[in-house]
Amino acid sequence: MSLLLCFSGQIGSGKSSVSIAVAAALGCRRTGFGDYLRSEIARLGGDPNDRKALQDLGQKRVEDDSAAFCRDVLAAGGFQAGDDFVIDGIRHVAIFEILATVGKPSEARLLYLGAPETTRNVRVQSRDDAQDFVRASTHHVETELQDALPQRADAVIDADQPFDRVVADCLELVRSWQ
Repeated sequence: MSLLLCFSGQIGSGKSSVSIAVAAALGCRRTGFGDYLRSEIARLGGDPNDRKALQDLGQKRVEDDSAAFCRDVLAAGGFQAGDDFVIDGIRHVAIFEILATVGKPSEARLLYLGAPETTRNVRVQSRDDAQDFVRASTHHVETELQDALPQRADAVIDADQPFDRVVADCLELVRSWQ
């Protein structure tokens, strides 16, 4: 069985870092909604590091045509139906449900990385947009990350533990699903 492994979590939870490590360990391709949005903003002449612009464009794509948005992100990452594939940045239950449909026959599984705000805040401090953490965390696009997505997730991973342990926990789950 092939898996479309989807990562979700709040800003600073480790979605991108963990998904990159998991994809490398599994030997499969990976992309992220943030990667796609950064490339689109750059293509349009904007600042790809502007988190508000990323959130606003992502929300606009969700509202305009969620299925097309999902297909575009998967295509940009080189996804082929039936592939094992990793994608991060899931911020809406409906987006995960669409990925589950358009990703068939790969089976979509949602991993939520949970970390307390203090941990996430420390992690974000090394980023260029660290001063934007509070505003970004309360943007409309982040609404479902606190309750709806962890409840919908196939597994919630404690992302407040050492990085290698988080990756190992994810890989253990993936292997149990394959």
